[in-house]
Amino acid sequence: MVNGIVAARRRPRLRRIVSSVSIFLLCIFFASCTSKAIKRKDAIEKSVSEGDFIGAINDIKKNTKLYGETNAFLYYMDIGVLYHYAGMYDSSSVYLLQAANIYDELFTKSITNEAAAILTNDNIRPYRSKPFELVLLHQFAALNFMAAGRFDEALVESRKAQLHFNEWERTRGNSEKYQSDGMFHLISSLAYEGIGEDDNSLISLYHAIRAYNMGPVKLAPEVRNFAADRLTAGDREDDLKRLSISAEAAESKWGTKQGASEIVIIGYAGKGPNLRENNWSGHYVKDGLLTIQSTGSDGKNNVIQIAAPLLPRSEYDKASRGEKTKSGTTWYIKFSLPEVQTFNSQTSYFSARLGDNASENVRSVVLNDIDQQLQKALDDAWTEILTRTVIRVVIRTIAAQKAKGAMRSDNPLLNLLTNLGTDAVSSQMEKADVRVCFLLPKTMHMVRIPVEPGTHSVTLNVHDASGKVIGKKEYDNIVVKRGDKKVFIHHSLR
Repeated sequence: MVNGIVAARRRPRLRRIVSSVSIFLLCIFFASCTSKAIKRKDAIEKSVSEGDFIGAINDIKKNTKLYGETNAFLYYMDIGVLYHYAGMYDSSSVYLLQAANIYDELFTKSITNEAAAILTNDNIRPYRSKPFELVLLHQFAALNFMAAGRFDEALVESRKAQLHFNEWERTRGNSEKYQSDGMFHLISSLAYEGIGEDDNSLISLYHAIRAYNMGPVKLAPEVRNFAADRLTAGDREDDLKRLSISAEAAESKWGTKQGASEIVIIGYAGKGPNLRENNWSGHYVKDGLLTIQSTGSDGKNNVIQIAAPLLPRSEYDKASRGEKTKSGTTWYIKFSLPEVQTFNSQTSYFSARLGDNASENVRSVVLNDIDQQLQKALDDAWTEILTRTVIRVVIRTIAAQKAKGAMRSDNPLLNLLTNLGTDAVSSQMEKADVRVCFLLPKTMHMVRIPVEPGTHSVTLNVHDASGKVIGKKEYDNIVVKRGDKKVFIHHSLR
């Protein structure tokens, strides 16, 4: 009998010890789960920086656990982008289109199936891609086909992207959120011109300028003037008025006439941006205000004060049952949010010359800035990310306090371990979602060189900010027929 009483007294203590150990193990588990984005970057960054793209692909394929099912989109997009850089365009398209299929599958799934994210963090949700990444996916695929001279297949990718543009415009209306892309429409315009569909080429050009005017990337004067030349020649003065472009704009450096032969080089410059965690802390007052602050990468103190997001209905149901609610209570909260991390680029621009004519260097034009695209994507999603994170953290804070009370014992040391373990789990579970395709370039450029039908050679130079040549690529024996658009792709990701 006495032994039974002693055993009964030991059981609660044993349960508390088991709970403490479980909390510790959970802490380790969530710490490992949420660091995959960093591990992926570390696993392949060295190979990429050395230009060993096939080596990087092999590293990814040997370490598929770094991605897992929730990051399947990134797995296929990363490999597709690396094959694109390696010039293996067919292989690139296979993986990029598989990533697009995964996006379509995820789009049809209800987000309610990801309820576990409210208990842990956003990293547990399947990665659906940022809008600009999805567009770049189709753009890389289109360029793969264009580099192989298959412009009809490139336009299939244009139409796929247009479906996304249509959906975003329908759901986002007149908002300032990203819903179109200037460079993509410009590439589409080139593809239409490559198959002789001049009207569709001009329509895409119109949409390109419109997208630049609405988006985060600045419209280059060369592109504006090119559009003015082409739309004027195509008797589309009304389009010029809608775009607020003067028909008397300066002559474009891209001087080719509609349907003329040309050599086009797409250049990728520098190391693209990444996402990293930024720690925030502050106070949440239910039915009141949320005040949080952080120190940014620039060393400045950032403060946000907004109306406190509403908690789930279950919290309000307590009042109807006569239970004490949390209204009027202030909680100290701590969590992480993503922030954009950018890198200095040694590569500034490209220039090209036809044959041995050194006096006719054609400088590249910046068509896309991925630093700005990623910042825009984060800005567009910021309110949603912040609201979801705060609600999740507050709910867990309430639950943690209840858990610590339920596991309290007469042993001070065990109470301390329990409290520390519970707080550690709450802290480790809340990790910012920093997933992103970090293999993208910093900026994307285009060089357009008008040529006569015949065989040509082109020298492409890579320049730093001072104009110094830091790289070179020779293209020889380029056979150009009348009306041909010969597309080449070059990267200098440093």
